[in-house]
Amino acid sequence: MRQLIELIKLINIERLQANGLWNIVFERDSKMEQLCEAIAAGQIITDEEAALLLYGSKTAGTKYLNLKERLKERLINSVFLLEFKSTGFSTRHKAYFECNRKWAAIMVLLTRNAKLIGIDMLESLLKHAQHFEFTEITMNILSILRLHYGTIQGDQNKYNQYRDAYRHHQQVWMMENEAEEMYTHLVSHFVNSKSTKIEIADKAQVYYDQIAPTMATNDSFRLHLCGRLIQTTIHSSRNDYLTTASVCEDAIAFFQKKDFDSNLPLQAFYYQLVVCYIQLREFERGQAIIQDYQSLFEEGSFNWLKLQESYFLLSTHTRHYETAYEVCERVAPFLRNTAHPAQIQEMWKIYEAYVRYLARIGKIESKSAADGAIKFKPGKFMNEIPTFSKDKRGMNIPILVIQTLFSLSDKNYHQAIDRIEAIEKYCSRYLTQGDTFRSSCFIKMLLQIPAASFHREAVLRKSEALHKQLHSVPLEVAYQTHEIEIIPYEDLWEMAMEDLQNQIYKSGKR
Repeated sequence: MRQLIELIKLINIERLQANGLWNIVFERDSKMEQLCEAIAAGQIITDEEAALLLYGSKTAGTKYLNLKERLKERLINSVFLLEFKSTGFSTRHKAYFECNRKWAAIMVLLTRNAKLIGIDMLESLLKHAQHFEFTEITMNILSILRLHYGTIQGDQNKYNQYRDAYRHHQQVWMMENEAEEMYTHLVSHFVNSKSTKIEIADKAQVYYDQIAPTMATNDSFRLHLCGRLIQTTIHSSRNDYLTTASVCEDAIAFFQKKDFDSNLPLQAFYYQLVVCYIQLREFERGQAIIQDYQSLFEEGSFNWLKLQESYFLLSTHTRHYETAYEVCERVAPFLRNTAHPAQIQEMWKIYEAYVRYLARIGKIESKSAADGAIKFKPGKFMNEIPTFSKDKRGMNIPILVIQTLFSLSDKNYHQAIDRIEAIEKYCSRYLTQGDTFRSSCFIKMLLQIPAASFHREAVLRKSEALHKQLHSVPLEVAYQTHEIEIIPYEDLWEMAMEDLQNQIYKSGKR
């Protein structure tokens, strides 16, 4: 079902129905048409819901499974007839789609020996592909033109022209691939884990040093996209956010000088720029970027959700909690799209938990937020984040912290003791390295709460030294991934202390 949802959400159904192509793809009033329209309208997201709508039973029988498979095949076979939604597409993105569609059509013509029109179309397509710097498509076109003029036409001048152009683009393509492989290798370590990888900064530096000379002599779009992302990784991994911001600004200026619009690199570097402003606690500058350039991102897309993550963290790190709640509410409808990766879904589950906590302790005054806080079940929350629960030195840290804070806010001290005892073992096992220093300090501060029998003044006395240690390594210089502290520990500690009273709680445990 996820594959069907992903495919159908791309289709511009209204345009297809208006120009008559819809009737070519579907038989009117057929179950296949009903299934497609129901998915497009968001009426169904599971096989059980689809089977109930079409056949009156939640059991996905053979008829339904065959129908679903035939719908997928029908849409794939009709892909060049379909009109796709293009909201947020840049001119380069649209050109890429058009180039590939024409390339496929030309290949069909050439295999049917329609060489006159096929070669003419190829030479026209070549100019288009070169303008938008589609290196691989350009290579493929040049390869066929080289072969045609060398072995069929015998035109030495054109053969030499296309041979030399092919060799040049082949070198560019190889450099692009090398840069892309380097960047992908770096990023692959962070997809399902947010723990700090100290060695990544050094590896990124080695990679960048290898490709920087080529970048200085070649303006290739793909080469500079990957190369400059590697460059940001060097500095962001070292928590040098001032330098990272400068690198992002240079990259944005580079891509804005291109002869075509392209959202992808601008999305990437504006996102990184907002991350810098989160760590530097510059809410107004980060908010200005988000508001000014949000139109670059297609609403509900992966990159749009990542930008909203940054906006959420920017808000929580600068105590704009109402704004953080509004961001969560804006994102919620788009998370029903099950095509989004698990780590995206889980990250927003974690953010939601923090919003519910803020509402529960009165930091967010919205009535709907308060109602959501009452309904929020920490136990259910844990079942919804299986990936990050295993990220022991990464996102599992804020998960354990928020569980404890909920227990304190509910005055459920017996449960809080159990949670904090579990955290103590966790801390000694996983939080012993420098990149988790702030997390280790904060969790050790939490450990002082039951040790001081939940008496606020006693807790403050026992945690004073740890509190000073925490302040000695401020967030902007801490060697940790920026997602770990959803709310700065200094602020969370104040909230936790507000929940305590100057009254001793005796647990009855020995």
